[in-house]
Amino acid sequence: MALALWVALQAAGPAPAGAVPIDFDLARVKPAEPERGCATDNPSEIVVCGRRPLRNDYPLEAMAGRYREKPVRAEIGLGGGATGRAYLEQVEMPQGQVSRRIMFGVKLPF
Repeated sequence: MALALWVALQAAGPAPAGAVPIDFDLARVKPAEPERGCATDNPSEIVVCGRRPLRNDYPLEAMAGRYREKPVRAEIGLGGGATGRAYLEQVEMPQGQVSRRIMFGVKLPF
């Protein structure tokens, strides 16, 4: 399907005579009022200016705590305070083999 689309686009040829030509030139765009230290005397340079945020504008410590990755646990409440969970366990056997297990557990409050 994608190949047919590309072949159709290549076979389309030049734009029709009634198409509007793209007439855009950055040299004719009036620049915004420059901030302090952003002005340049060289017209061939492109200067990007912006203000540096204050330290308290974005509290990284608070955001890190809010969006910290939490461990993924396959655990569900069973009612009455009991919870059931599934987990993985790996135990080395006497001959050097490794036993990998899927375990299911139930916790009951008492």
